[in-house]
Amino acid sequence: MNYIKAINAFYDHQEFNPLTSAAINLWHSLMHVNNKSRWKKEFSASMTVLCLKSNLSESGIRKARKELVEKGYMTFTSRPGNQAPIYRILPLYEEMDSESDSVEENNGGKSNGSDTGKSNTLSKQNETKEKEAVVEKPAENPHRFYENNIGTLSPFIAEKITQWCEEMSDELVIQSMKLAVESNKPFFSYCEGILKQWQQTGVRTLSGAERAQEAHKKKRTTSKHVKNKSVFDKLREEDQV
Repeated sequence: MNYIKAINAFYDHQEFNPLTSAAINLWHSLMHVNNKSRWKKEFSASMTVLCLKSNLSESGIRKARKELVEKGYMTFTSRPGNQAPIYRILPLYEEMDSESDSVEENNGGKSNGSDTGKSNTLSKQNETKEKEAVVEKPAENPHRFYENNIGTLSPFIAEKITQWCEEMSDELVIQSMKLAVESNKPFFSYCEGILKQWQQTGVRTLSGAERAQEAHKKKRTTSKHVKNKSVFDKLREEDQV
């Protein structure tokens, strides 16, 4: 299993085969267990271990597991008695690589065709581009944003992100990450500090977060101005003495 390729393929699939936050959390937990097993194709994981790693309830695990299986992200085999189930995370990147190779082969084998054929093809391409222009951009995924902009996504951080997405929203969690990156504080504890502050002040929307940030900047500017004025007044008093 190529970890980086697996992560990238997993989030590429999210664009057309999205998962709930709980299913994403469970997938990352299973990846962690698979890593511990030295990336065996099939590995076992007990319900207790998965509950601890994902912070999901047993019913939550079952529901998320069913979703992952139905959407083609993994396979699951139960075993009799007290034996832990057998899991297999499907290497989605292999499927994407084969599709890419197939497209290249098809493109390479096509003939030029007649001028009329070319004209029709160009016309269809233009129509497709026009349609693509009006398609809304898919919403950003908080877990993927963290991977791309902050660092490696551990099961612990994945769980934290999922919890905050459920308490606040995906948009606000991503916004907190953007502020962390802009402030040169690329760690999730800083994001959590921002989210807790928003939670305490009743921020629930992206526009509300932006207003809160503007108010925070003004407060800091005013505080700095007052402090500088105080120092200036003190120096002036000393000169008069």
